[in-house]
Amino acid sequence: MWIYRSIWSNKAKTIALLLCFPLLLFVITYIVMIIVLKWDTVQAVQQATQIALTLSIITTVIWTISLFFQKKIIFSYTGAKELSRKENSRIYNIVENLCISRWLQTPKIWIIQDSSMNAFATWRSEKDSRIVFTSWLIDRLNDREIQAVAWHELTHITNRDCRLMAVIVVYIWILTTIWVYIFRFGSYSGNRSDKWKWWSIILIAGLVCLLLWYIFYPLIRLAISRKREFLADAWSVMLTKDKDAMISALQKISTDSTVESIQRDTVAAMCIQNPLSKAKKSLANLFSTHPAIEDRIAALNNY
Repeated sequence: MWIYRSIWSNKAKTIALLLCFPLLLFVITYIVMIIVLKWDTVQAVQQATQIALTLSIITTVIWTISLFFQKKIIFSYTGAKELSRKENSRIYNIVENLCISRWLQTPKIWIIQDSSMNAFATWRSEKDSRIVFTSWLIDRLNDREIQAVAWHELTHITNRDCRLMAVIVVYIWILTTIWVYIFRFGSYSGNRSDKWKWWSIILIAGLVCLLLWYIFYPLIRLAISRKREFLADAWSVMLTKDKDAMISALQKISTDSTVESIQRDTVAAMCIQNPLSKAKKSLANLFSTHPAIEDRIAALNNY
């Protein structure tokens, strides 16, 4: 019941976060209109609503487009190739049996030829989901450990975690674009008689966008990512009834999880363990996409 409550609580918080984006745009615009331009309340509300709705529609359109091209973008970064059943019937049978036991659509299986141990999942629809394993993980983990890892990734698919991360990444990209255009707009307002008003707007809006772009949304994205890793670990143990296999898999993966072809944080956040190089990991401790392995194992031992 704890897992189910955690999942529903996580979904509720996620929905609240997504709704906060247009609300935040409205509040920022309203404050700028009232303080800087000294508009009346009705005019400020109308303008703020129009801007917030416009940007929210643009965000939705961009997110929809990115969702359809997500697979191509991710796989172009990682160099993953589809794995046929003939090439490795063992891994296909493991994943397929897990899906049959829970009436799930069996995802396609892809592989990254790399001498490291890692895995991630992508989702666009029930019929277009994929689990990606590195070749070394398949070779080094036994069947029980692969089952635990596979259930971890299947949990990300069933909980639509990939879709959520795509939404937040698009939000951050939108804020980046807004910030760029705010300052470009300011450079063309030099001859205006009310130049100080426009530069005040630019300064306020620019600072807010920078705070959201560099701190607020990235930290929320990372916090959501870490929370969902804990949930995926717990869900895997609940379904496999094999806590030792999940712990053993995490311990083995932690010894060498670096995947050379993965260099982007957006892809790294989807992996079962941080795949970035050790040089980047030392910097990522402050803004980590994953909980420490020790914390994940401790959570499983207490489960």
